[in-house]
Amino acid sequence: MHNRSTSARRHWLPLGLAAALAACRADEVDPRSLARDPAPRPQPVAQAPRVTLVTADVLPMQPPSAPVFESAVRHASIAAPPQRAAIGHYAAAHVDDPFRRALASAAPGLGLDSAPCGDREAIDLLLLGRAPFALIGGSLSGRETGAGLRQQALGVELFALTVPPGSSLRSLTRSQVRQIFTGEVADWQQLGLGRGRIVAVAPSDPALAERAARALMPGDTFATACIRVASERHVADQLLQNPGAIGIVRLTTEPLVSGQKLLQIDWTTPSVEAFQYGAYPFGIALQLVTSGQPNDGARAVAEFARSEAGRALLGRSLLPLP
Repeated sequence: MHNRSTSARRHWLPLGLAAALAACRADEVDPRSLARDPAPRPQPVAQAPRVTLVTADVLPMQPPSAPVFESAVRHASIAAPPQRAAIGHYAAAHVDDPFRRALASAAPGLGLDSAPCGDREAIDLLLLGRAPFALIGGSLSGRETGAGLRQQALGVELFALTVPPGSSLRSLTRSQVRQIFTGEVADWQQLGLGRGRIVAVAPSDPALAERAARALMPGDTFATACIRVASERHVADQLLQNPGAIGIVRLTTEPLVSGQKLLQIDWTTPSVEAFQYGAYPFGIALQLVTSGQPNDGARAVAEFARSEAGRALLGRSLLPLP
């Protein structure tokens, strides 16, 4: 009997040890599984939530919440947005890249940017409060000044007429100017000014021609019979070739090209002073327009336009105002 129980214990002992060893190795990695899948599988990582940034000019930034037990209120620091001025198409011809670069050097904190548009759109942006100031050509209407807009002229694009130096012609009326350049008359005799074919010379650049027509004969365009030239030098060449020629030039700070004589209109000599007094209205003023008092950006532009560097840059196409 004793031998039988001892034999039974010897029989179950190896089985118990095997079961215990199997239980201990249950958490171990099977080498055969490593051979089948050598790289451990990455665990999924929670995605960070997307953050939408809203600029300060769309929604005011709120100060961050103070931590627990902090009594002082935190204040958010919001950088001032750049001055995005509304620049009309007319003004863009004079406030060009060289002018803007020089302005940026003279007033580094200005950060002037522009939204090119028509003059009417520039005024609308200003009235809606979407632009700190505007640059346009011409003058504000009574309705616009009544709405609180103010204007400051920075210069004037002044147009004039020239004829050959030997011409006896001294002055034309504004009605005669319109007749000549619209092609209504073709001979000087039709105006009672001698005989000979009229050779009208106008700018070839479309934008410049549009502004010249706007200044000299508002509402009309130049006749197709007009000879188109690219510069004042070419105007002088046409005057030398044609005794009956009459050309359109733009007065700037540079002296008039030789080979031409300046005409009066309605017996008034073209000048900045005559334009300001209204006696010679054949020009377009570059206006800085603000809603109420000028802000820092508008004042910086005005001060630079009056500086020596600003007057020199504007003087390429305008006559700076005194």
